[in-house]
Amino acid sequence: MKKNYNSIEEINQDLNILKMERDLHYQKILQSVDVLKEETTPNNLVRSTFGAVSSYIRGSKDIKTYLTTALIRFVIKKINRK
Repeated sequence: MKKNYNSIEEINQDLNILKMERDLHYQKILQSVDVLKEETTPNNLVRSTFGAVSSYIRGSKDIKTYLTTALIRFVIKKINRK
């Protein structure tokens, strides 16, 4: 939509508003980039991966049974080797 201006002051006011909006959007982008950098650090990636895996394991009875059985077998083998 085309806007008709009656004075330079109106034009300058709209330009100032547009500049402020642009600066605000730029700051939001910078903030998003900072958050993305923080979330993708190796430490956070590992933590979120293990969180997802442990959440999956907690919800699955079959996996719990398998892991428990594997752990018991491992411990028994270690004990028998001594």
